[in-house]
Amino acid sequence: MSDYLVELRDSARQVVAGTGTPACEDKTWQLIVELGWLLAAVPEGLGGLGLGVRGACTLHTELGRGLAEAPFLPAVMALEALCHGDVPDRSSWIERLSGGELATAPLAEPDIALSQDSAGATVLGGLAAAVQSADRAQYALVWAAGDCVALVALDQAGVEVTERPAWDVTRRLFDLRLTDVALDRQLVLARGENARLLVNRIQTLRDLSLAADSLGGAAALLEMTVEHLQTRRQFGRPLALFQALKHRCADLKTQLAAAESLLSDCLAQTGEQTGTAEARLRGQKAKYLACSVFSLVAEEALQLHGGIGMAAEHPCHLFLKRAMLGEHLGEREYGYERVIAECFLDGS
Repeated sequence: MSDYLVELRDSARQVVAGTGTPACEDKTWQLIVELGWLLAAVPEGLGGLGLGVRGACTLHTELGRGLAEAPFLPAVMALEALCHGDVPDRSSWIERLSGGELATAPLAEPDIALSQDSAGATVLGGLAAAVQSADRAQYALVWAAGDCVALVALDQAGVEVTERPAWDVTRRLFDLRLTDVALDRQLVLARGENARLLVNRIQTLRDLSLAADSLGGAAALLEMTVEHLQTRRQFGRPLALFQALKHRCADLKTQLAAAESLLSDCLAQTGEQTGTAEARLRGQKAKYLACSVFSLVAEEALQLHGGIGMAAEHPCHLFLKRAMLGEHLGEREYGYERVIAECFLDGS
């Protein structure tokens, strides 16, 4: 990690720590906009910071440490699509979305299809699930079977936004149902082969970002657990001195370090070439391992905290619920396990 990214990480950690756990959506979103974090992955030629996916993941890690509620990930996905898509007046769009106007995106794979209405016009139909903070967004980024990537205005006919109640309260998710929604050519970012490449970019960014968010949450929770064991006393001495508990924490640290190393390696190998099939697979591997480790750390932390870990007033359960949701976000068909297993069997 470069010195600049280290400074960005440290300053972001300080900012997120001051917003509480979980980091309030309104307060955190306002800080994200004011500090220019939405421009982290935007190329310098388009007015951004030019930090790429690694810079975005640095921020995702710190927001994950604070269980941030703000829709930073879908906003970054929409900006990524704009930067690499073909849309008129792109600079104006980037300025609008980085200035606080929200374009959200589904954190699960959408089931959207293109068709034609009775008048012969191209329309969109289907369901986009797990669209974060859709109630406060003006646009949603959707893609249809790799054939089209577009922004959809949420205030038009045929768009139904329904809140999806979730056990995890740190992300507000909505279902977005489209019924014969007219496809605005001014908001189409890519079609055909360009759309397939752009979808790969969006999916890879999403998976790497979810991996970073999970690793940030896992690291923060493990630190919290170790601190609890050092201060909680039983039989006249701190719990941290019991060998069995030390071994469990050491095992968790080892698992976390392995997942962090995989994400770092995936980011290094991928660079900004996120539209390739190889990058897509790297993102899936990083996301699968990071989310699995986060769930493992959360489950172990709950036990290591004892009775207080089961209390609603303690944040331990918030980390566990976010970890469990994170495992189910992303691609729905087959799941990441099968994709990764097939690659191992093929020797790729």
